[in-house]
Amino acid sequence: MKIKKFLFFMVLGLVVYLKAQAADVDLEKIVVTPYKSGVSSSLSPASCDVIQADAASGEGKISVTDAIKNITGLHYTVSGGVAGETAIFIRGAGSQETQVLLEGIKLYDPIVTSGYFYGYNYMSLDNLEKIEVLKGPYSSLYGSGGIGGTISLITEKGRGKPQFSYLQEAGSYGTYREKISLIGSLDKLAYTFSLSRVDINSFYSTRYKNGNHERDPYHDINPSFRLDYDFTDTISATLLNNFTYAKYEYDGSAYTPPYGPADDDDNRANFYQNVGGFIINHRLSDKFSHKFTFGYTRTDRNSWEDINTDSWYMGKTYQLKWEGKYDICDWDGLIFGFDHLKEIGESWYKGIYGISVTPKIDAATRGYYLQNTFTPMKNMFLAASYRLEDHSAFKYHNTYSISGSYIFEKTNTKLKSSYGTGFKAPSLYQLYSTEDYGFGPIGNQGLKPEESKSYEIGVEQGLFESWKLGLTYFNTRLSNLIDFNNTYVNIGKARISGAESFINYDFDAHTGIKLSYTYMDARNQDTKARLIRRPDNKLTCQANIMFFDKLKISPEISYVGNRVDTSKKLKAYVLANLSANYKVNSNLEFFGRVENMLDYDYQLISGYETPKLSFYGGIKLSF
Repeated sequence: MKIKKFLFFMVLGLVVYLKAQAADVDLEKIVVTPYKSGVSSSLSPASCDVIQADAASGEGKISVTDAIKNITGLHYTVSGGVAGETAIFIRGAGSQETQVLLEGIKLYDPIVTSGYFYGYNYMSLDNLEKIEVLKGPYSSLYGSGGIGGTISLITEKGRGKPQFSYLQEAGSYGTYREKISLIGSLDKLAYTFSLSRVDINSFYSTRYKNGNHERDPYHDINPSFRLDYDFTDTISATLLNNFTYAKYEYDGSAYTPPYGPADDDDNRANFYQNVGGFIINHRLSDKFSHKFTFGYTRTDRNSWEDINTDSWYMGKTYQLKWEGKYDICDWDGLIFGFDHLKEIGESWYKGIYGISVTPKIDAATRGYYLQNTFTPMKNMFLAASYRLEDHSAFKYHNTYSISGSYIFEKTNTKLKSSYGTGFKAPSLYQLYSTEDYGFGPIGNQGLKPEESKSYEIGVEQGLFESWKLGLTYFNTRLSNLIDFNNTYVNIGKARISGAESFINYDFDAHTGIKLSYTYMDARNQDTKARLIRRPDNKLTCQANIMFFDKLKISPEISYVGNRVDTSKKLKAYVLANLSANYKVNSNLEFFGRVENMLDYDYQLISGYETPKLSFYGGIKLSF
């Protein structure tokens, strides 16, 4: 333990060691997701974290999970290494209450029980420019699903001369990763292409110390592209596609005490996800522009356990969106639009108790929204939005939000606040599932959407140009929560409150340190019990240190407090990671990382394995 503590403080000391020689001025970040239009982060009232994909990749982060897991107010769980399903909890809301968008196209599996996105681990950072994680309910702009928050994946547009790159990495658990990419532009055509593969051959899905010694390999491949073409100065089109295929083995569950996950050496599964989009942008005048988005998603899951147990699930969505923007004047703008979502799903499962079939089922949703943003003075921002949703099962539902911020320029102090309502529509499975091993229907077409009322109030303070501090209090009330009791029913309420705080110190544009802390109390309002798998405390320290414009070192340390699981309390843990990237020249760079430096034995979900002390390294060639 003394050695672990020594390593802990050694890494912590590295965080604050030295600053870079350069003194470049960092450009102000622009966020798009909170208001569907670019707003400077310094003025925006929204709590929105921005992750630059290039920077995250340079730190050795591979998947969307890797990139976002240390964000303030966010916690994650994985049921068994990379192959397991990932759940994201933003400000304590359930994983089904987190919305994920790829260029505005909703990503989720319509036929999974509660209809949410769980493929964060399967989805790479390829072809992404940045990830914006918006905390709080913005259902008034994006519709169902964003009670806790919205994760927006923004793809990279090609520009400049063609550049080809090749990346190769190897590391612990028999890990191998390869990636090739091409980016550039040619006259009116811009393009990005990427193809990556990950192989992990020696990871254990369930806890090794519990006697589960069978390895569960994982393999995936991710091809993706984006094409942009400017027909005229006012009309452009974007075509994009992102495909994910994952093949893996997984463990089962014990049917005798103490139950929980257990070795099963013949369980294997496939996961397919395809996302396509076609976007047309048209600027009619300096004041008015609009765009059409046509989106398509398909998710397929197949699994085999033995000769008597196998299953398949298929979910599709068709999405049509139109959005207009009109600038009434320099300080007053309107955004309005229409969404149409068609979701389809079906499944087949054969188990020891018989066969369960969900025949092809579908639902349709239409949404109409309006937002007005005001900037009556350069240090004030106000926004109000309203949405009317028409669902084929529960008909009409409306949501709204208001937010505002004001900067006291003399003291560089920003006050911000917001209030909003959110909702999560029942999934196809919860509404229409017709059979459970022959015992009768379990779907309930009378379900109402889950609802929320949330507010936050915060302050941010700049000091001496290099320092920035922030504190935000948030409070959410959830009602009509959907649970299973012989059939799916609206039952129960929840209350979530907490505070997020951060301290930033930037030595310069390339070197800085950030300390963030989240306190959260998330409870079932009826039983007063804590909501499962949500930590009450989370403390993270991250840094980026640049030496001689060539070597970048990025240490990070996180403390995650205890959590309750379905059967036990999970103890708190500390994770320390360190990554380094050395750019020899414009054509060659080396990178490496050490994960779980303290070799901490921790669990995200009771009974499932997590990585121990591990090492990774690789090379990237660019031409």
